[in-house]
Amino acid sequence: MKKLNLFLLLLLSISIVNAQKINPNDALRWTFKEKVKLSKEALMKLAETKPEQKNNPEFLKALKAGNDFPISEDSNPESEISAAINPADTTNIVVSPIKMDANNGISCPVYYTKDFGQTWNVSNFVNMPHEDGTMSGGGGDPVFVYDANGRLYFSWIDLYGELLDFISGDVNMGIFWAYSDDGGATWTVPDNDTILLGSVHMNMMQMQSINSPVSDKQWMAADVNENSPYKNNIYISYVTLSQDANGYAHYEILCKTKPADQDAFTTEALVADSTVFVFTQFSSIAVDANGNVHVSFYGYKKNDVNLALWHSVSTDGGQTFSEPNRISYVTFNLPLFTPDSLGPDTIPGINKQRLYPSPYMAADYQGNIYITWTAFGVNTHASTLSDVYVSKSSDNGSTWSTPVIVNNDGLNTAQNYYSTITVNPENEVVIGWYDRRDDTDPLNPPYPAHYYYGLSSDGGNTFSNVQVTSVASDFDHIGDGNQGFGIGEYTQILATSSYIIPIWADGRNNDGNIDVYGAFINKNQPSAVTLTNFNYNVKIYPNPAAENLNIELPANLKTADLNIVSANGTTIMSRQIKAGNNNINVSNLNNGMYYIVIKQNGKIISSKPVEITK
Repeated sequence: MKKLNLFLLLLLSISIVNAQKINPNDALRWTFKEKVKLSKEALMKLAETKPEQKNNPEFLKALKAGNDFPISEDSNPESEISAAINPADTTNIVVSPIKMDANNGISCPVYYTKDFGQTWNVSNFVNMPHEDGTMSGGGGDPVFVYDANGRLYFSWIDLYGELLDFISGDVNMGIFWAYSDDGGATWTVPDNDTILLGSVHMNMMQMQSINSPVSDKQWMAADVNENSPYKNNIYISYVTLSQDANGYAHYEILCKTKPADQDAFTTEALVADSTVFVFTQFSSIAVDANGNVHVSFYGYKKNDVNLALWHSVSTDGGQTFSEPNRISYVTFNLPLFTPDSLGPDTIPGINKQRLYPSPYMAADYQGNIYITWTAFGVNTHASTLSDVYVSKSSDNGSTWSTPVIVNNDGLNTAQNYYSTITVNPENEVVIGWYDRRDDTDPLNPPYPAHYYYGLSSDGGNTFSNVQVTSVASDFDHIGDGNQGFGIGEYTQILATSSYIIPIWADGRNNDGNIDVYGAFINKNQPSAVTLTNFNYNVKIYPNPAAENLNIELPANLKTADLNIVSANGTTIMSRQIKAGNNNINVSNLNNGMYYIVIKQNGKIISSKPVEITK
């Protein structure tokens, strides 16, 4: 099977002050303009070589906790990263980027760890193309979510067809999904693996028209609430793009639901209607502590030329959604889809066709919801440099707080952009973003950017700022290796009660290649180190643990010494255990990450990280 070196790209840049309306037809053309990256000659050469797609694990590295480290150092650029942490076992984390391979096209390799990042592996699962004998001509958009039981769901977009169809013909475009019951190692593709499938007509590698509605920019969420009537439902939101009989473009935001007891996404509910909204894009989705499903998106109504963030909520498990209400206007003064004009707002080093507000949502465990985005102001143009904003709702999305700037380097001081958000079990809000506060000349290259995170313990009112990266990436070169795609549209930040886990696209070598980087940061002890991992058959559960921890030694070990070690290397508990099940009371331990170290004759024979969460 062949893969084409092509991307599904969508740009979104907005003008609020002296706003200029978006022409939906222009927006539609630009949605597809950057999909096809190869010339006809290059495409035919790939078809002739018939390269075999493989995920190569040789680039995977071990973790040194508390420091930034490469999860993958593939020789091909990897960016637009999704990641997720298993709520049933927080030592299990998965990561997937879009990999652009000049010889094999694009794919979304799945990297996974089952020991809290001490070691990483790569799954053999290859997600594109969707059908045997076809070529994958674009797509990506990897998105993960775990349900409460630890089943992992993965969705992506694929644009695929025959070689001649990409030159002049009809190609398919759809959202597809698979699931894993072993933490991302192996995958099952269900019979009902298609969430939405449409078709576009191509002419010389460019979209000419839409035959049937296609979808873009999906996001996923799971209901993991123990008392929710919709526990373990999986939800996915996305935009559909279509044309009427006159060729006029229409945009709608929809949400589909996979009920916990079914193996397909069934109910499709309308969130934003094209009869009301002229333009919609960039949906995000989150489930709150009460099981309510929240969808946000970016767009504007027919009677309002100003673009804004909008919100809608479902209280019946995704069957119906409320009429969208406005979260906030977003000042982003870049004329949308105008190929020859930069406009007044730019982020040097970011392709103007990749400049967008990047809005994402998260919910805490108390019923609050949060949204973060990039902008140059809210209702007015406050800065010539971009900042990261956040807003909060405590009444099911009916009203929203005045947006707060997350980065604390001062207004109009530096470019801050492409934020992502999560909430840890302590209800602390965590936001990650790219930050250029060390750029002494923001208008001229180089454009050094570090990755930062901010932590809020007061419900999103104030944020600390912590630099994650030890080496900056020069954004003047960040897209050199993937034809201007750069870091893509999102990074991901994860969190446990004690740890902040940013995962981002890193270009620190400044050679055009982009690698997948991460960090495991103890928010109380940022310089923490881990112990060496070993192969072992000791069973330790549950993880996370609250009151008791079970440690099962195999019969051949007979007896061994148990040590519970804190993240900074301090031994908290020591005792002898024996073959079979050993029940250890850990109720007196503080919340945090610990290491269960098993020794025999003074030699460490196994260690495993376990989180204590009460």
